[in-house]
This record gives sequence, C-alpha cells and structure tokens, in this order.
Amino acid sequence: MYKTKYFNIRELCHPDIISSIGEHNSWLRLDEFCLMDLDIIRKRWGSPIYINIDQFDSRGLRPPNDPDGAFYSIHKSGKAFDLVPKNGKTEELYQFLVRLIISGDLHSINTLEHKSYTVHRGWVHIACMNTEKRPLIIKP
Repeated sequence: MYKTKYFNIRELCHPDIISSIGEHNSWLRLDEFCLMDLDIIRKRWGSPIYINIDQFDSRGLRPPNDPDGAFYSIHKSGKAFDLVPKNGKTEELYQFLVRLIISGDLHSINTLEHKSYTVHRGWVHIACMNTEKRPLIIKP
C-alpha cells in the first residue's frame, strides 16, 4: 500500500468514508499511481497544496451519496482531486500541471478540468481517466 509523503488521509478522503471504514481501508480505496503523482506534483511545485480543508471535504475521494459534483464523478473512485495552492497561484498551478502531464512525468494523472470552470474558484481539478490523450481537458 502506498501512502503519500505530503498528504494525510484526511486531506484525501471525505470524513464519512474514514469514519465508516477506517483510515487503513480508506487508503486502500485510493489509486496508488494517483497518490504517487500527488507526491510528484507537491514536491515539484515546492509549496503546500490543499485538497480537503475545512468545510471543503469533497475534493478527494467522495462517498457514493455525496451531493457535490456529478453522480458518476471520478472523485467517487479515488482517481480525482481538486488541488488548491496555498500561495493562491491557481493559474500557475494549472499551467504547471499541463507541463507535467505533457512531459510524461506523472504515472497516471492525465486529465484536467478546463481552467475556465475551476481556476477562478481557486482550485484545479485533476484526474486519471482511460485515455491516451495527455492532457485530456474536460468540460463538465
């Protein structure tokens, strides 16, 4: 089982999941290669990145009945995360992630939500999807 160096389980999973199945089983629900990519992103970014923080508890793995996002959201499979740069440089983080994906430096994260949907809200949506396109830019 891979556990991230830069993020704890509470930053990655909704609290209802952790309270229902425990921390160990919560780690098991997250995609190992996505977790490795999160560590690469955080290390190379060089500044803290938030996922779940305060009342925003659905930016990582979400429970099936979570009202945030789409019914079939990839967040519910442990393969999507909404990243919030502590330094507030969301546009720069988006461009940084595009470069990381294009360069092939990430194991599995290959998808970004188009910046017009999230950057102005202060986060960048990343995911691992079944595609050869790098990056796949989605528009909800």
